[in-house]
Amino acid sequence: MLTRSLIRRHSYTLAALVASTVLLTATAAGAADPPTFSRDVAPILFEKCVQCHRPNQAAPMSLLSYREARPWARGMARAVENGDMPPWSAESEHVVFRDDLSLSAEQIATITGWAAGGAPEGDPADLPPAPTFPEGWTLGEPDYVLTLDRVDVPAEGPDLFPKQRIALELDEERWVQAIEFLPGDRRATHHFQATYTTPRRESGGPIGSGERVSEGAGGSGVFGIWTAGMPPYVFPEGTGRVLGPGTTITMDSHYHPFGEATSDVTRIGIHFGEGELQREVATVSVANTGIRIPPGAGHHAEEGFFQPDDDMQILAFSPHMHVRGKAMTYRIVHADGTSETLLDVPKYDYNWQWLYYPTEPVDLPASSRIEVTAVWDNSESNPANPDPTREIIYRGDVVNEMFVGFMEIVRKDGGYHRPKENVDKLTKLIARHPRGTSFLADGFLPIAFWTPREGEGILYLASGLQMFTITLDDFAWAGDRLRVTTHFPTPEASAITTVIEAELDAQGALRGTITMGAGTERPFETKMVGQPAGQAPSTEATGAAAGE
Repeated sequence: MLTRSLIRRHSYTLAALVASTVLLTATAAGAADPPTFSRDVAPILFEKCVQCHRPNQAAPMSLLSYREARPWARGMARAVENGDMPPWSAESEHVVFRDDLSLSAEQIATITGWAAGGAPEGDPADLPPAPTFPEGWTLGEPDYVLTLDRVDVPAEGPDLFPKQRIALELDEERWVQAIEFLPGDRRATHHFQATYTTPRRESGGPIGSGERVSEGAGGSGVFGIWTAGMPPYVFPEGTGRVLGPGTTITMDSHYHPFGEATSDVTRIGIHFGEGELQREVATVSVANTGIRIPPGAGHHAEEGFFQPDDDMQILAFSPHMHVRGKAMTYRIVHADGTSETLLDVPKYDYNWQWLYYPTEPVDLPASSRIEVTAVWDNSESNPANPDPTREIIYRGDVVNEMFVGFMEIVRKDGGYHRPKENVDKLTKLIARHPRGTSFLADGFLPIAFWTPREGEGILYLASGLQMFTITLDDFAWAGDRLRVTTHFPTPEASAITTVIEAELDAQGALRGTITMGAGTERPFETKMVGQPAGQAPSTEATGAAAGE
């Protein structure tokens, strides 16, 4: 049986074969019964396309009627054959996703066959009822509304990427069950990505219970994503994200001039859950902040890792890179070494960022780990690349790049997240690498790193539920002395230059100093960890070596 991923990968070839067969059969039969708009094409468009392709939306044309769709028949056929439309590129070996906009081989063949056959209307009596769309809030009036600042979009010019930060005015902790974006002018709004920062709950029991305990994820992560055509998401009953006093929302927006000057005021509606929160949703990041993409590289790959604290379940995935992003893949590696692909996005597009929600939660046992591979195209052949001559590093601005594989997770047994000690997670990750060049530091800043005598290394950093991978390419051994220069991440998606200088002692531990930024030197001490000598790491760092 073909897996879902294989079916998706071959759908365009199958569609071409199906379309050719349809046309040959129709020709042989005197061009009998070709696909028509009313009977065959409109049902596909109504299901997959008109969320955007209707009046006053982001798409440049409406496809709600034959009169509107007919002039675009050939363009539609090319777009679906090339896989450019609908804008969906999620594939998986086992996971099925909600709101899947992708077309089957048969649906692609129907549209291409209709265009090749002259794009006939057919019998209007065959036309199904057109879908209806509410003008206001889809989920009803929200409990709390965030109103963003007005953005003026000119008729022409480059795309706009404004950023806003908003403090929530909450007097007590609440849990969020649903979030809905309501753009003011959908013709100009392309996408929004809202992230949040909230203090960890130092005290307080299950919200709605009146009890008080010390637990909860806190931290930061994805608050919500809206891309043209994306419906609002409602968490399962009793499941939600915790917000409270001190929470701030940071909004990254994308506006596209469309030939008419306009202004947009977008609102975000928050629906609070009722009763006691049963399962806290937390956003975790599989990030590599040590990326360094060479000038002109057409296929540069890096990896990031995540070690779960407990048996967890994944509710959503959200790959995030910038305009050079090419592909991202999430894999789960089980305790026995076997692995499977949970999400593959082979045609990543910064302009179409999605939250991919599985129809059923994906189990993530504590004994497993998540490995994410990201690929960038920094070559001239990437039309979105602003400057292929630059070396690109990790930064929050669009002209540089990011590597963040977001996931929304819950504890499988319910309740609040209880992050384990950072050292425990780091120990599991570094134990895969060879002993003698793998080290664990559990002092004021717990880190683990692998610095082989040749090639690239890797460093792991943990903070609560969040984990960071840093590719190491600026380090050197001189006998038993090691010097590492790297950059540790900051909350603003910037970096602090960090230098480690240490020497191996008789027990194989490193002793020396660590200097972060312009701060003073601190004593630095590690213990040797890792697999026995001569045994290769189970997963090596990628970096430039994983290039074309």
